[in-house]
This record gives sequence, C-alpha cells and structure tokens, in this order.
Amino acid sequence: MEEHWVPEEGAGQDLAQHLHREGLAGPLRWLENCLRRAAGDREEDGVSHPVPLVPLTEENEDAMEDRRFRRLLRQLGLRPPASEQESFWRIPAALTPQQLRRAAASIAHRAPSGSPQDLPEPPRCPQEPSAGEGRGWGCGTPRCGAGSEPLSLCPSAEPLPPG
Repeated sequence: MEEHWVPEEGAGQDLAQHLHREGLAGPLRWLENCLRRAAGDREEDGVSHPVPLVPLTEENEDAMEDRRFRRLLRQLGLRPPASEQESFWRIPAALTPQQLRRAAASIAHRAPSGSPQDLPEPPRCPQEPSAGEGRGWGCGTPRCGAGSEPLSLCPSAEPLPPG
C-alpha cells in the first residue's frame, strides 16, 4: 500500500548540503536527475506509477546503503522496498510533478551565490527512446523481461558527449 505523505517545501535541503560536503555529490546529482525525469514523464504521460530507483554505479549503490542518504530519501517522500518482492527504493506515484521538482531543487548543490549549479533538466539518456518510441525509463515491457511498471534506470548524472 502506497503512503500519501507529502514532503514539506525545502525538505532535505540541509541534509543534502551536508551529504554534498561529505563527498556524495555524484549520488545527489543522480537522485536529482531521477526526480526531474520522473516529474517530466508524469507531465508528459499524464499518468503516475511508482518509479524504482535503480543505482547502476557502485558510487550510487554505496549511497543507497548509507543511512544518512536513506534518511534524505525519506525526507523527500520516497519509500523503501515494501516487501521481499521489491529490491529498490521508489518514487511514489502520489508525488506530483511539482512536488518532485521541488524535491529535486531542494537537493541541488548551491553555488556560493545561492543559485543551483546543476542543469535545470537532465540530459536524455542513450537508452531512452526517441519521441514516439515509448517510455523513457528503460524497460517496463514484457519483451525486456520487466514487470508491468516502468523501470527507472536513472544512470549516472554525467552529461552525454555531443553526438
């Protein structure tokens, strides 16, 4: 059963800044990009599904095991695996695109001027289909071997080389 808890504006901001100083800038960028992609997909599709956060790098995997990072996930309204059937934390379907963007903004690293240093929208991923090819979250279709819900691969936050 999905929780309908709504994060407060600026939730996680202080903890995110602390984690950034502690060397977790990469995982924070990854999480920020995941939140922004989920918001964009929800606006584009008009449908909300829980989105699993799948860490594809060792750095992101390590962060997902860090109790402080997990506390940040909870502060942002994300939920841990609900049962043995789930392996990954999830962005709940109940969070609106606006709430997801606010959460992403609250964890964006701030420059000394107070403005975010990251891009407003993450670059598209190589595994994301072009317009008209289906969801941009990796699999989620039976031919890919996934279940009925979309699978967010949320790869690293590194920009793609010009192509």
